[in-house]
Amino acid sequence: MIPAVLREQTLALLGALGAYTAYAALAKAPRVPRGSAALTFRVLNDGRIVRVRDEATIGRAGGHAIVLEDLRVSRSHARVVRRGARAWVEDVGSRNGTYVNGGQIEQPTALRPGDRIEVGASAVEFVGMEPWK
Repeated sequence: MIPAVLREQTLALLGALGAYTAYAALAKAPRVPRGSAALTFRVLNDGRIVRVRDEATIGRAGGHAIVLEDLRVSRSHARVVRRGARAWVEDVGSRNGTYVNGGQIEQPTALRPGDRIEVGASAVEFVGMEPWK
């Protein structure tokens, strides 16, 4: 751990010298939400807003956080999970695949607010993540 005064002096010197990489390495790490987080989605087919805690499953069968009545959506199609300060989407063995912003995903993929998760002929927008209240 670098003492606060020394850290601030080092950051100022590195910033003045334009040593961005070293400066960024000493800068404070981004805040990671502690505890549970709310994942918020907008179902683009019907405008529904879905807010769930830490994990959301998407599928045609009942019992999923996001149920889509679309015959091209598998009974269990995709899953979105929170890991630290990020949300990740993964396909869970669907027949037609899962797409993010038009590209098919083959492995867990990080989401940013505004990303479109496309399953079958349906789409779900990832609105964002905030502390669970």
